[in-house]
Amino acid sequence: MRQFNISVIGLSGTEKDRGQVGVGKSCLCNRFMRPMADDYFIDHISVLSQSDFSGRIVNNDHFLYWGDVRKTTEEGVEYQFNIIEQTEFMDDSTFQAFKVGKMDPYSKRCTATKVFSAEKLMYICKNQLGIEKEYEQKVMPDGRLSIDGFVVVFDVSPVPNRSVEKQVEFVQNVIATILKNKKPLVLVTTKNDDAYELYVREAEKISQRKDYKSTVQLIETSAHESINIDLAFLLLAQMIDKVKNRVKIISYQESAKSRKELLDTRSEAVTRLIRNQITDYHVLWSQGSKMLSQYREWNEFLNIFGHEAGQKLFRRHMKKLRDDHLNKKLHQYLDKFALALEYLLPDIGALNISDDDAWECARNYLQNHIEFEQYFFECPQASWTELVDMDEAEDEARIPFDVLETSEAETVFRNYLNSVQQDKKKIGLKQQFKMLLEESGFVTPGKQLSEVRVLFMGRECFEALSEHDCQQIYDIHQDDIIEKSKQNFVELLLEHAQYFLQFKNVDNITQEDVRQITDVIQEDSRYKMLDRLDQERRLMLVQHLRFIHCPIRDHCPFFYNCVDSLIEEVLSDKSASNHKTPSGGGWKSSGSGSDRTLNLLIVGSEHLASDLLNDIRICTGSKGEYIYENQTYYLNYRIANGDMEAFKAIDVYSSGLICVYSNQQSFETLKDNLERTLLCNLELEDKFENLPIVLVYQPQDLKENEVEYLRNEGMRLSEMLHCDFIDHTQNHQKYVYDILNIVILSLKLTEMKSYEPYPSNHTDLRILCCIFCGDQYDIENIVQPLVAESTLVKASEHSIIVDVFIGDAKRRVEFILSSYHGTSQYRDELIHGYIYFYSAKRRSSLANLSILAAQNANIPLQIIAVTESGGVNAFFNSDICQYLITEGNAVADRFKGSFMTFSADQYVKFAFYNPFLKTAWDNKYEVENMHVEESITLDSGEGTLENSVNQMPRPPPRHESYMLSNTLGTDGSGSENYEMAPTRSLNSLNEERDISLDEIYDDNEKPKHLHQNCTESDSCASSTERRVRQQNAYYKANSKKPVAAKKQKKKKVAIPVQTPRVPPFGSYVSPPEIPLHYQRMAVGGGPGEKKKPDPCVPEFMKSDKSPEYSMVPELAAAGIFGAENLPEYNMNAKCLKDFEKLEKRRIKEETTRLRKLQEKEKEQEKKLKRKLKQNAKGLVESAEAQFGKLMISSEQGEIPIFLNKCVEFIEKEGLDSEGIYRVPGSRAHVDMLFQRFEEDTNTEIDALDIPVNAVATALKDFFSKRLPPLFSKDIIKELEEIAGSRGVGNSKLNVEVKTDRSCRLIALKSLLQKLPQINFAILKYIFQHFVHVSDNSKLNSMDSKNLAICWWPTLIPIDFTDMGHFEQLRPYLEDIVQTMIDQFPYLFCGKDAFVMV
Repeated sequence: MRQFNISVIGLSGTEKDRGQVGVGKSCLCNRFMRPMADDYFIDHISVLSQSDFSGRIVNNDHFLYWGDVRKTTEEGVEYQFNIIEQTEFMDDSTFQAFKVGKMDPYSKRCTATKVFSAEKLMYICKNQLGIEKEYEQKVMPDGRLSIDGFVVVFDVSPVPNRSVEKQVEFVQNVIATILKNKKPLVLVTTKNDDAYELYVREAEKISQRKDYKSTVQLIETSAHESINIDLAFLLLAQMIDKVKNRVKIISYQESAKSRKELLDTRSEAVTRLIRNQITDYHVLWSQGSKMLSQYREWNEFLNIFGHEAGQKLFRRHMKKLRDDHLNKKLHQYLDKFALALEYLLPDIGALNISDDDAWECARNYLQNHIEFEQYFFECPQASWTELVDMDEAEDEARIPFDVLETSEAETVFRNYLNSVQQDKKKIGLKQQFKMLLEESGFVTPGKQLSEVRVLFMGRECFEALSEHDCQQIYDIHQDDIIEKSKQNFVELLLEHAQYFLQFKNVDNITQEDVRQITDVIQEDSRYKMLDRLDQERRLMLVQHLRFIHCPIRDHCPFFYNCVDSLIEEVLSDKSASNHKTPSGGGWKSSGSGSDRTLNLLIVGSEHLASDLLNDIRICTGSKGEYIYENQTYYLNYRIANGDMEAFKAIDVYSSGLICVYSNQQSFETLKDNLERTLLCNLELEDKFENLPIVLVYQPQDLKENEVEYLRNEGMRLSEMLHCDFIDHTQNHQKYVYDILNIVILSLKLTEMKSYEPYPSNHTDLRILCCIFCGDQYDIENIVQPLVAESTLVKASEHSIIVDVFIGDAKRRVEFILSSYHGTSQYRDELIHGYIYFYSAKRRSSLANLSILAAQNANIPLQIIAVTESGGVNAFFNSDICQYLITEGNAVADRFKGSFMTFSADQYVKFAFYNPFLKTAWDNKYEVENMHVEESITLDSGEGTLENSVNQMPRPPPRHESYMLSNTLGTDGSGSENYEMAPTRSLNSLNEERDISLDEIYDDNEKPKHLHQNCTESDSCASSTERRVRQQNAYYKANSKKPVAAKKQKKKKVAIPVQTPRVPPFGSYVSPPEIPLHYQRMAVGGGPGEKKKPDPCVPEFMKSDKSPEYSMVPELAAAGIFGAENLPEYNMNAKCLKDFEKLEKRRIKEETTRLRKLQEKEKEQEKKLKRKLKQNAKGLVESAEAQFGKLMISSEQGEIPIFLNKCVEFIEKEGLDSEGIYRVPGSRAHVDMLFQRFEEDTNTEIDALDIPVNAVATALKDFFSKRLPPLFSKDIIKELEEIAGSRGVGNSKLNVEVKTDRSCRLIALKSLLQKLPQINFAILKYIFQHFVHVSDNSKLNSMDSKNLAICWWPTLIPIDFTDMGHFEQLRPYLEDIVQTMIDQFPYLFCGKDAFVMV
């Protein structure tokens, strides 16, 4: 190992010589000798005291011994260096160099090749001076060193008071001296991290001087950054050793880059190490450094950067951990704060402030909120960050209120404020768009948004919402209107209930039947509304036919709201306990099991009631418990003065009334109020029924005769009121117990009376209450009065049993609640009366009621119209309500029933039904006789009366299916009947074949052959007719079954006849065959004798809804089907002829009436055509007469002046206005413009200060509202043909013209030439304007296509009532207007050139 002594020299001396700071010799030596960061010092000695100068470190020399160090090259050669720094120390008193004997100048002394200093110690740092023993002590070997080479330092950083020339001169001199002594040297530039480029170049010039003969190598270093330090000394060692392959000199930039990469690598490794090992910010530096010292990355980092840098990095990591923890906690608080804002401040309007002070007001509002402590807490002793540092808030779910002082909390509030405002605005826009959809008549069920988008363009609510929001709102609106349209369509079908009766017993529905039904209802707007949903409409029609054929709950169009389901729900809730007290149950003590509650009302004047209450509390304790016969009762009390208002406080929860008096005045007051309340006030009569009353006498300071008098008066009053009397003086100790015992005993007696024996299966009257499905009133209002008086409620049977006085005796009445369609299951049961409820604002409800009433005309009935809120006012405020109530009253009169109304929000008492119950009771004998007579007749000799009534024969089974193949013939329509046809899909409804009602039944919902479900007949046929069909082994009928008419019931004998079937007009049917055991009742004729066919009711009379026709089916039943052969009908041949004449006369009159109506319609059509021709001829005259000054011709000739000025203004001001004609203008500006022109035709639009969009809107209004149509209806039809909207087959044009656009363009030009001159001139003028607008489409976004979309409805008006026709024509007429703009020169200017389209 070679050993070299190196001397480091550089500019030194006083501040005047070297500048304010040194050239960096000491830092260079320090970094080379001790490279670790902790051993590197920036500040070294220069100015010393005399004692320090003479110490062993300096040893009275002007050089420092830095000690020895070993370094190894990349090739593995090891060198040992002894470093000497030649400098010049200043005396701190004189600031001059210390004088040491005969001393040469520094420039000469520093280049000495030998140095001497006995016992000189190694220098480490300036803190070593004076305390040398505390540092490592190493003596300079042998007290002398021979210098082998020199490191010449050149500072390249700018230093005040030092000129670069002085440093260059010094360096050149010492280099010359060293080279003269033939010693190797290296020129080292220091402080390159703060280098000045000019100084660097000077150093390069020195090293490149020719006279040095390349012996001076330049090394760029930085001691602070530890760059190229070892390189300089190793290069010098190789030069001294004369090694050929020396180390490569690396530039400062490259070394700095490598050093930076090394530092970054070490820093990242240590940062990663700290991040992985230190996760708790509470860890101290001593703990953390000890933990990290086990890792190589940490030690390498400390060697490079030092412990201070390591500690700094550690603390930075601790701060980051703490900040992250605080931020995480803060975000948790802020998330909770956002939720708290939604709950505590849902309405920002509660603040009522501006944006500037909103945050401050919000904090005050939250702090004063009643639920503040539920979400926040305050801690004045410490801030929220200190609480988090101390882990004091870990278990606290609330938010520290001082968190709201942070800017992040304010940001959360501002965001919430903005989101609420945006949501509010968005909700408003959505509501506006929803209202726009509701108000628009163009949005119909099944129409897509893309089809009506153009109608909403320019509307703020449409433009501001996103496509998704618009589509979502439109879809919801579509669902609403589709559902509403379906409900309206169902209402339409239900309103035609009379017409649908003919399909009740028809098993197979033909396409001809569907067409007939469609012909009847297709003109109704409710039918047309579903034009785009034809498949669903047809399905609903077929489902309705299924409901008509088999009216069960599963087929009800209001399935989930079917009355039968609602009745079950209501009665299930009401019948929690089967047995209820008829009227006294409300006064029972409440509670169940061993604990019950008594609610007592104590009435007395002055302090009497309070005194009695105190006595009761003394006897019953603080809890108010009283035990009677091992039963515990809990007492609740209320006290009141003895006036009328006290008795009004009684309710259904009161268990007893205790009245107390003490003197003559209090007795008279109490007596007067009791008599008026119980004997005269009917409103309180129900409240006091079965209510226990106790009269208590408490005499106070009275004479003996007065006491006796008041006692007798009290006893007399108690006898009159049938209540108990208690004298406080006779039983002072136990009078409280007597009062309570009387109340409890009275309640028990009342309960015992309510359970008096009464046959459970016996009822005196059976009343059927019928409610129509879908009526918009609460069924509970109907059920409640019945349940309130009920003895028994049978929810499963829809039955309510009520014991009520009728006449002078109590009777048991069974009220059966049913839907209209559910009444068929009771058709064979004994019913004494019908109560029909219907809505007074629903036509279908009354229509179906009329049918049911006609089917049960011989049984007492009551019709009740349920009106809207407002009672009698609804009759006068609503035309439909007035009409339906009047018609309902007429139906009641027709069938000799009673009619009543009540409001939907009115509570009806049970007494409401008493008059009808009296009527039903009076007619009970006749109704039962009629029912028994039917039963005897239908028994057919096979059983007794008892068997006939109680054991109903089951109806004959159907043969496999409703779709029986008819072998007797067809109905003449040419349609076939199918046998066992498969189930059909919705799409198959379009096929032209018959529809069988069984095809739309599911397997689990086919009508079962049971009594309560549909059979071949239904409720419209009498029970007599049904029994006849059951006894016959065969039953003939046409394959298509018309309306079944109800048979007239007789009191004595019911003649069994087949239900009449009304055949189509002009056809004949044979009479039904009578069973053998009935043929003896006929007058003449045997079983095989044929009857002549009779004409029947014409087809058009089936749909007649007039009251006169409602009885025609019954007459037909009596007079058409061989009724003249039955003696009970008393119909002879003469009567039959008279009836036939009457029918022929009716048919003739009806035919005449229809013919007159047709002639009248033709006449009106002719008048309309004449009027249109007159309008086409007198366009100018009529327009000018109607619209006045607006039609005055302008300077352009025949162009209206208003049109002329508007176009000139728009072309002057609006050709660059985006969306002209598409974006509407203000209506106020439009109206003002028209008004000004009406006043003065010379009005200048420029002077009015009106926006150009308003002028454009006014121009469109002028064409649509003030200018007569430019195209007549005939011209518009030709335009449709030219446009191609009518198809080739329907067009008058030949195929070539229809299919060739060039030919169509020629046809369009010919058509325009047919227009009147003024019409053509106006068209030419406005379309020339359109050309100018479209030419500027890059500015206004209105090309010919957009102009055509905006203007075609105005220029070519069509009938908008038919939306299907409108949608069909729209694209073609848009194309016509666009073509007229694009081909303007050819169509209007007569250019010869033919332009292809």
